[in-house]
Amino acid sequence: MSKYPTYEVEDELKGFGYKYIVGIDEVGRGCEHPSSEILTRAGWKHYLNVSPDDSVLSYTSNGKIVWQKVDEVIEKDFDGVMIELRNKSIHILVTPDHYFDVLRRTFERNKLESNKLKMTGYTFRGRRSVLELSNNDFIPRGGCWVGEKPDHFVLPSVDKNKFDFSGKDYSEKKIKMSLWVAFLGIYLAEGSISYTKGRAYSIQISQKKGKSYERIYNLCKQLPFKVFRCKQGIVIRNKQLYQYLLQFGKCYTKHIPQDIKNLSKDLLDTLIYWMLLGDGSCYKGINRKRVCVYYTTSKKLKDDFEEILLKVGKSYKTTTREPRNSSIRGRKIKKESHVPCYETRIRQNTKCTVKYLHKSDVLYKGKVFCLCLAEHHNFYVRRGGAGYFTGNCLSGPVVASSVFIPDEHIGNFVGRVKDSKKLSDIKRRELYPELTKKCHYGIGIVGNITIDKINILEATKLAMQKAFENMKFNYINKYDYVLVDGNVNLDFMYIPYRQIINGDNISVSIAAASIIAKVTRDDIMEQMHYVYPVYNWLKNKGYGTKEHIEAINVYGSTEFHRYSFSKVRED
Repeated sequence: MSKYPTYEVEDELKGFGYKYIVGIDEVGRGCEHPSSEILTRAGWKHYLNVSPDDSVLSYTSNGKIVWQKVDEVIEKDFDGVMIELRNKSIHILVTPDHYFDVLRRTFERNKLESNKLKMTGYTFRGRRSVLELSNNDFIPRGGCWVGEKPDHFVLPSVDKNKFDFSGKDYSEKKIKMSLWVAFLGIYLAEGSISYTKGRAYSIQISQKKGKSYERIYNLCKQLPFKVFRCKQGIVIRNKQLYQYLLQFGKCYTKHIPQDIKNLSKDLLDTLIYWMLLGDGSCYKGINRKRVCVYYTTSKKLKDDFEEILLKVGKSYKTTTREPRNSSIRGRKIKKESHVPCYETRIRQNTKCTVKYLHKSDVLYKGKVFCLCLAEHHNFYVRRGGAGYFTGNCLSGPVVASSVFIPDEHIGNFVGRVKDSKKLSDIKRRELYPELTKKCHYGIGIVGNITIDKINILEATKLAMQKAFENMKFNYINKYDYVLVDGNVNLDFMYIPYRQIINGDNISVSIAAASIIAKVTRDDIMEQMHYVYPVYNWLKNKGYGTKEHIEAINVYGSTEFHRYSFSKVRED
């Protein structure tokens, strides 16, 4: 595919007798690919399983991460080119008009070192389109978590009559919280429970003798239970503890309880340390940096571990080791008898550097999604074993344009026009007056109220219909063929038409339509700015920048906001 669209599609149609060929395109949408999973308070979910009852983790402008309630799940049909950003650590796949909350580095001059610039940290920059991201931008992957910090964990009481009449104390027991999370960490990694009828309720920590063995034994000795050494590890015999640990099941179903995941960073750090001691490995990697990897066969535990890593200010990359045939003491074990093993590599950097992301176009036809949130208009998603914070659009119309380029002006635009999202605002505005002067065009606009009533796909079709019906220069009955970007079904069209995926990169007529539609929508947003300057639409074009979201929180929503995309403040 050439860098600029050509006139080859139109020339081919003219060979079949068509003379007046119109290109149609639209702007005003932006979402995530459905392969992303969303981190909710109830765990990781695909967007189809997310509901307004869920809360998601969001990144705030001061660098904190907090839970906030979902107002609505937004689902759209998409057919065209998505933008893929990826490297070995992260994989992002979004529509071309998608926006991200981004960070930038801050510097100050060090007077003690000849006024040399020294990086002091990061600051919230606001929101930028995926196509406007610069090498100096950083996409947040983590933040500062403020959790709960109770002094003690209360081990629930049990009904002693369920077990025996020995008179032992099975009432609630208070255990120091730092001690409890340490024990829970090693139990999740190496622990199991068993019951022998008429004999004992046992909790066993499997561990060979050595430094780790003594460390675990000393930890268990601090618990208010009887602790024994054995060849296979360490054994605790207590019915009350056994009853509590029943909820974790076997190794394939272990998980971290929700109340533990809500704890503060220092307590979660303790939990991670003991989980790694049992089921992890740490070593010095390149540049003598410490590298830690965690292994588990429980998908739920893997998901929970990723969540607490995010909360302690770390990022991660998880890969899956598929089962394979093996043998134990000469006995063959088929891979069907195994389960996958999840390998989570812990990383210290909680920001994704745009400079080192490889960018490419990906053809896609199907559903895309976003979430409507009341305040911080972003949420945490993961794809391919790594996660990041993402966001979307808040207000404004869908704008479509239809364009017919007369034969005498084709040479003026081939090699100059292309997908409007791949041109700078300056270049679009240089081409706009020339396109509107030399071409026959029409514009269709569908506002936010109609979008809320009929959904984004139907609004797109309506905008395209209006654009075609508004074609200028009295060619309305002479146009004999239409090229439309994507796979939108033009039910209203009474002449032949062709749907072209990625059409604004193939047909110069469609590319011209995309430029006119983009400039028109930007102008509308600027006009709206002068009606409601507090939202700064002159700059953000209706997308959820920091000042836009803060203005909604203070002043509420306007008649220009999409109610299905953002919460209207109730007075």
